[in-house]
Amino acid sequence: MSIVRKIILGYVVIIFIPVIVFGIYYYNQIYGNLTHQLVDGRQKILEQAYSNLRADMVRIESVHRLLQYNPYVTDYLDGMYESESESVYAYLRYISPLFTQSMFVNSEIESIMIYKRKDEVFPIAKQFLDKNDMDPALRPAVDHLKPGSGIWIRQADGQSEPSFIYYQDIYNNYITEKIGLLEIRISHEMIRKFYKAAGAGNHWSALLFSEEGDLLFSTGRHSTADNRAWMELIAGRNADGYFITRKSIVNQLYIEDLGVRVVVTGQVEDVFQSVRRKEMFLIAAIVVLLIVLSVIYYFLASTIAKRILRLARHMRTIRDDNLKVMINRQDNQDEIGFLTSTYNAMIKRMDELINNVHRAEILNKEAAYKVLQAQIKPHFLYNTLETIRMLAEANNDKEVADISYWFGRLMRYSLSSQKDDTVLRSEIETVMFYLNIHKMRVRDRLDYQFEIAAQADTIQCPRFMLQPLVENSVIHGLSVLRPVQIKLSVEEIDGYVRIVIADNGAGIPMDRLQGIQTLLMRGLDAKAIPSDEGGLGLYNVSERIKAFYGGESRLEIESERGKGTTLTLFLLKKAVSDT
Repeated sequence: MSIVRKIILGYVVIIFIPVIVFGIYYYNQIYGNLTHQLVDGRQKILEQAYSNLRADMVRIESVHRLLQYNPYVTDYLDGMYESESESVYAYLRYISPLFTQSMFVNSEIESIMIYKRKDEVFPIAKQFLDKNDMDPALRPAVDHLKPGSGIWIRQADGQSEPSFIYYQDIYNNYITEKIGLLEIRISHEMIRKFYKAAGAGNHWSALLFSEEGDLLFSTGRHSTADNRAWMELIAGRNADGYFITRKSIVNQLYIEDLGVRVVVTGQVEDVFQSVRRKEMFLIAAIVVLLIVLSVIYYFLASTIAKRILRLARHMRTIRDDNLKVMINRQDNQDEIGFLTSTYNAMIKRMDELINNVHRAEILNKEAAYKVLQAQIKPHFLYNTLETIRMLAEANNDKEVADISYWFGRLMRYSLSSQKDDTVLRSEIETVMFYLNIHKMRVRDRLDYQFEIAAQADTIQCPRFMLQPLVENSVIHGLSVLRPVQIKLSVEEIDGYVRIVIADNGAGIPMDRLQGIQTLLMRGLDAKAIPSDEGGLGLYNVSERIKAFYGGESRLEIESERGKGTTLTLFLLKKAVSDT
């Protein structure tokens, strides 16, 4: 059987038939739970709608903070303006824009008013009213508000929908005296948006009940005309949640802030008629999609099989005298294309190995020439720097002479030695030359100190062990405006040589410091620390001293943001060999 037929047969046996069988079985199993899944989903929609409504209410309540912490509003209500002209100017210039902005940002707000508590405060129609102008029926609910707390009041005004009002006291600047009462009236649009988000519409109706069981508002139609019967039905169920009767599906939620209960209900026969139509459409869509995918899979599998067979035929024709490559189109850069490209690369490599000896001779000659050229360049650099120093001394220019000397010593240390190790004194001298050059450049912004309490001439160390650490201190130290002080100390303690490099620079952020310390202790991948932030250099030095000294040799780092960084090397003592 060909590979194409095997792929098709495998698809039918392993994918197509199991998917169809499982789909039929799964559909029969879940059909009985479809009702509860639907109602549970509707309950989540209702709870999400309430979350959105609560967010809108919190946003509206935040208007109080905008007014409470505005000094012009509190001064106005506290009677700080002595004349009516000052009061009107402050209102028009500073306070009125706050009302306008709050209503513009919160489109649900219908009006904003403040009832003033002091008689001497100048009243302004529709904005600042006297406390006596407030509806007497609402006063008992707002007279005993706690500081920092507000209240939502439902007002039945005979309209088709109830209106909601938010009240909260405004205090003086010292929060010692009530000077006003904020009133925010909400339009019906907010509760309508809540109904829509809760799923009201089509076959679903939304009902709004008071705590006493009175129907306040309803959208659409509901199956029970007696509202008391509705409340008795709901009372016999969970206080919040959903339930299903023989004819109705009911989702409910109690909104404590507004003192109302929201009920979303629908007729079982109406709801499931739509669900059944969607189920049939879903089944038909799955069948059609499965057929289309089967055809696409067949052509895709056939294409792959043909390319594999073509590659196999080409490989059978390869002989010593026939090393031709297989043509691979640019649009075939998948796994098979990669296999073909690798095969072609292998054929080319085999062809190249025929002349390998001749090419090796040419490369050896070129390498010898480059080695000779590399030996000439450092001597020319040293002679040039020495010439600059001699000319500077002849011209009595000590600074140029010194910096040429220091730079020349650095270059000779970097390029001349053929060994990977040196003694600690040479490494310290190199660091001193490096700091001398920076000191010449930044002047008084850099100061350094050396305390050597060890026989540096007898201690072996890898080359360029200290220079990267001092370079970190210079770079990060000079990032602050204050003068930078760098201290390098060496001492011998309990068979170890301890080297401390401390600076008073900018320090390292805590998360960055923890990452570097983890890298140094656990030996993680160095690429986890970006090299431009210094972590890679510290990791390299740490690995070099562990390999060179062994034992418990290590590099430790401590830093505090704004105070500086301290690098400590613990090196297992290793003296210079006699040979």
